[in-house]
Amino acid sequence: MLLLLGCSKKEEEVLDFVPGQVAVGAQDATTVPQLFTLANARSLSIAYIFPARYSSALPADSLGYLRRQLATKAYANAPDWPVQIVRNAQTNAVQLTVRLVDMTAPNQQDWLTTVQQLQLQELSGSKTALLQVPVGEEKRWVAELQQNAALRWAELNHINKRTPQ
Repeated sequence: MLLLLGCSKKEEEVLDFVPGQVAVGAQDATTVPQLFTLANARSLSIAYIFPARYSSALPADSLGYLRRQLATKAYANAPDWPVQIVRNAQTNAVQLTVRLVDMTAPNQQDWLTTVQQLQLQELSGSKTALLQVPVGEEKRWVAELQQNAALRWAELNHINKRTPQ
């Protein structure tokens, strides 16, 4: 009687991207509300959108008021990237740059309300968003999102492997 035993090691697939994440770049004319709609229509979560740029119709002496109001928005004040508010010395216009993080449905609605209350107008320009997708479906989502006219590009969130120097 001959007994053959085999041992087969299944090789684990080494991923060079972050599971469950897809990065997208918006067209210059694509707005933050349009990015919200794009993600919500597909039941995808938004980890962040950056940079969201706005001008304010409020007078230049309202910088303190804007800072106080925006300081209450945790999703717009990540410790590593607080809201940037500046007054353009040449035009006297107030401009804001915001990184919106953890944009759940309530956070999205709160931001849209805040934009209205603070009389903000979104400025056109490129934005990047990091979307949460089901693990294992990243490549499918990249292919689908690449077809969307609101986006300039969509790709896997690649892991940057650096060699120590």
